[in-house]
Amino acid sequence: MQLRPRDSILFPCRKHPGNPDVEELGASLRRLRMEAGRSLAEAADLAEVTKGYLSKVESGKAIPSIAIIQRLASAYGVRPGDIFNDAGENPHFSLIRSGERRAVNRDGTELGYVFESVGYRMRDRQAEVFVLTMPPVAPGPKLLYRHKGQEIFFVLEGRVRWLYAGAEYVLEAGDCVYFDAAIEHRGEAEGKDTAKALVVILPPAQPRP
Repeated sequence: MQLRPRDSILFPCRKHPGNPDVEELGASLRRLRMEAGRSLAEAADLAEVTKGYLSKVESGKAIPSIAIIQRLASAYGVRPGDIFNDAGENPHFSLIRSGERRAVNRDGTELGYVFESVGYRMRDRQAEVFVLTMPPVAPGPKLLYRHKGQEIFFVLEGRVRWLYAGAEYVLEAGDCVYFDAAIEHRGEAEGKDTAKALVVILPPAQPRP
């Protein structure tokens, strides 16, 4: 049986507060909320989460999913990348060395997934680019995700079980899917080995004049 949650879900931290990445993310979200003039209750309602959970996110006690970050960014009138931005000196170029990746959720989700941003130094970027690490998961009900925009999912290592719009696929290293992210989807490691993928999230297309 597959679970069909609301558009997105928040993931609790596995560790206690004190992780600087988690605290920095929470502080950034709180600052943007205040600058947008949104109350905690208003922001939580727009993100479709509880007020208490958003409070935990802002205090570094919980980590939002990428989908929730997108909802909050929309509510605050900013791009998702502005929440964890660290623009470099060159506005037209971003170089992220292998050891400089910025983990959006270093403690991982309840599945141990970790998203690492590899494009955060690019100013005015139109896409968010991550390296996604997916450890093996136990069999059981699967949460499906959806968010606005389009997404590219390119398998770097391992094998991935891919669910999309009710269909199931097995992806190998080098395989790539490009899809409408508003339709429910999910990727997970297939078998006993960790899988990695390059994930590119694109904003919704602007209507033509």
